[in-house]
Amino acid sequence: MISQQSLTPRISDLFQGFSTQNKYILRKYISYNYIIWTGSGREALRQILLQLDGENIAVPGYTCHVVLDAVERAAKKPIFYDSSVIAEVKDIEKILSKVDALIISYNFGLIPNLEKITSLCKKYNVILIEDCAQALGAKYNQKLVGSFGDYAFYSFGISKNVGFCGGLITSKNKLILQKTRIMPFSDLMDTIVKSSVHSFFFHSFVYKYTKKYLQEELEKNPPPLAYKLPAYAKNVILHQCKRYHHILKRRQRNARYCIRELEGVIDFVKPLENSNPSWLYFVVKTNGAGNFIKKLVKEGIELGEMHTFQALSSDLPKSLDIENKVLTFALYRKFSEVKRIVSAIKKIT
Repeated sequence: MISQQSLTPRISDLFQGFSTQNKYILRKYISYNYIIWTGSGREALRQILLQLDGENIAVPGYTCHVVLDAVERAAKKPIFYDSSVIAEVKDIEKILSKVDALIISYNFGLIPNLEKITSLCKKYNVILIEDCAQALGAKYNQKLVGSFGDYAFYSFGISKNVGFCGGLITSKNKLILQKTRIMPFSDLMDTIVKSSVHSFFFHSFVYKYTKKYLQEELEKNPPPLAYKLPAYAKNVILHQCKRYHHILKRRQRNARYCIRELEGVIDFVKPLENSNPSWLYFVVKTNGAGNFIKKLVKEGIELGEMHTFQALSSDLPKSLDIENKVLTFALYRKFSEVKRIVSAIKKIT
């Protein structure tokens, strides 16, 4: 069985964690000079919010639930705007006069119209926070995401664009963060073990036996990890960044193939004009997701229901609608696997 997930860390990355890596490799994908590492992307957002005087924070109606958790842990008030996978300008504009800051989430690596959004934030004097947790290296109008707003944060969780653990804050201005303790050794070891064995557990010959355990691990609510990131973890991440150009290129190539082959076959989330997504996942939209999944499983293919991505409020029609339709599969994988996935989708549709 081919799993919907695919992870980036290699054994060589784990060994290179003991060697100091060149931090400037990040400059290919992150523009701002002020960079601070954190224990998680969620902690990065919380620390950003603690910098702000205002309390009303615009939060996308559909995104990963940890965004809302970070807002609440920072003792801020969430003001929701309705959104699908890609937020629309008209929905954002409706709430900008009521908020002090706006969080834009680049769900699954897909990018909204940042030109219009940044213009509106200036008009309403609203601070823009870019959620780049799934969008490392993505661009809009050939400009890197994370360089449009006042702040941006990234995640290097095990299933992200560059997977291991930790998060990152970037800012136009120098930050003074709330003090945190170093990540416990037990948490770091847990991540090292998972990174060491993932290639075996996700192998197509054994996946049908390990599937249940892996899904529980990937979808369970992770701890906030309100820690400093150890130097070892930074080095593992930076070593992966040395080949991130190739990772990104592979995902983009696979995405182009999926778009070409599935156009008119099934509904899927298409990138906006002028955007270059990071393509962490290919996102299919379907009614009766459970039935669709069962048919694909018979073909040896898994599409994932993203349970960590939710409608964060019960009165947002777009968000509630897309929550029940989204199925995904990771695009960092062999082209032969992508062809098999596309072929299976065509066969059952």
